[in-house]
Amino acid sequence: MGDPGSSPVLCLRPSAGSAVADGPHVFDAGEPLDGTGVFARWAWDGDRLIAANDPFGVQPLFYASEGGALRISPSIAALLRSGASPALDDAALAVFVRVGFFVGEDTPFRAIRALPPGAHVEWRVGRLDVRSHPRRLVPSALSRDEAIDAFAVMFTRAVERRLQASAAPIAVPLSGGHDSRHIVLALHALGRRPDRCVTVEPYPPSAGDDVRLARLVADAVGVPHVVVPQRFDRIAAESEKNGLTNFCADEHVQFLPLRDYFAANRCAVFDGLAGDVLSQSQRLDPELHRHFEGGRLRAAAETILGDASAIEGALARLLTPQAFVRFGREQAIARIVEEAGRHAGAPNPIASFFAFTRMRREVALAPCALLDVAAAAWLPFLEADLATLLLSLPFALVADRRLHTDLLARHYPSFAHLPIDAKQPGREDPRRVRRDALGLIRAIAGAPGALVARGAVAARAARALATGRSAQLWFLPKVMHLLDVERASNDAPRRAEAPASAAGL
Repeated sequence: MGDPGSSPVLCLRPSAGSAVADGPHVFDAGEPLDGTGVFARWAWDGDRLIAANDPFGVQPLFYASEGGALRISPSIAALLRSGASPALDDAALAVFVRVGFFVGEDTPFRAIRALPPGAHVEWRVGRLDVRSHPRRLVPSALSRDEAIDAFAVMFTRAVERRLQASAAPIAVPLSGGHDSRHIVLALHALGRRPDRCVTVEPYPPSAGDDVRLARLVADAVGVPHVVVPQRFDRIAAESEKNGLTNFCADEHVQFLPLRDYFAANRCAVFDGLAGDVLSQSQRLDPELHRHFEGGRLRAAAETILGDASAIEGALARLLTPQAFVRFGREQAIARIVEEAGRHAGAPNPIASFFAFTRMRREVALAPCALLDVAAAAWLPFLEADLATLLLSLPFALVADRRLHTDLLARHYPSFAHLPIDAKQPGREDPRRVRRDALGLIRAIAGAPGALVARGAVAARAARALATGRSAQLWFLPKVMHLLDVERASNDAPRRAEAPASAAGL
């Protein structure tokens, strides 16, 4: 999409009983595939706007409704530039600074909302109606063996349907885990191996497991394996990622090289989004499940937000005293309790909660926002019937976190010898750590503001500069996110005035 601030935005304003429209009347994004894929769209016919998205709401689309007017865009930066209010949403950011993702339809900005999953949006001359139509989940009666076999059959069918819709060369961003491996093995079994697998070198101290294991899988199925290096300038990369992900993720900077690669190499990309959260998430904690099952939503919220004794102290050292109060833990708890209540009655409330929060609002931004340069981005785990099946599996059936592992062993026995996620200790790269620390110090010095405790953060970065240890920079993505959010908020009025100023020159 390039500069997110130049993304399409449609502005609708009431005027003398009718509406004035400024911007493209039609917008389509994603790969709908007969309504079962991922998409977001709008259409304005001069009288009525209709907007909609996919059942999981993973394709980014945002709107701002103020004073009877409506703005809609796939880019928050474009909405801010068009004049949407830049006031921050304190409760939303209270959640984000602790867990790294937004819940519900929250964004960093109070006036800007994400479309809910399965949305139908209608606007007529100042009247806005936003509806969501999520599927009702009924607990599955399948046995574990039946669930594994149904998962395998439905997934293969989902991959095959996308193959039939793909004319471009096929690429799989391949890691050492289950999801992308399942895609490669399914393609191999269908007789249509990908044209290439692509893996990004990790930032130290992450181990090179993804590269090593991905190469083993690619070699086993006879597919060329491409390894792309990380960006040199981590600070610039974080800011670029923040804009591309609409300030809604503190992750994904490591995927920018994939964006570069697929911009230069036209491919249809098969991405493993949602496989883990739907089938064997590491978040399947029995205690958290008991909280959900017993209706103890505050206890569930505390567990989701993490250990207060560690997290609150760390945040107090990163945020200014005023921001620490603004983004207080009680606000975060209240917001998580509200969202958790939507999922408490699901067959597997943990999977449901994280599928519609972290997966939908953060993880999905990797394929849907960063890889939007590809010829197509296919997400077979989100085939509507398959995802509904997996979300309907009761917690007890998947609690051992081995459903996907057992599927791969049973249905692809020729490849069962290949290790999965064999985590090895990472190695430090002191030169890179020092370069990143120096870059952060410069970014802090050039960005006065009310959110980040610049002195304390600079002191921590100075320790990283002295020691070369990456543990001293764990907070770098969080700090860069807050700096960029505050900058976007402060710059928004000037952006809104820019066209008028240019017209006056």
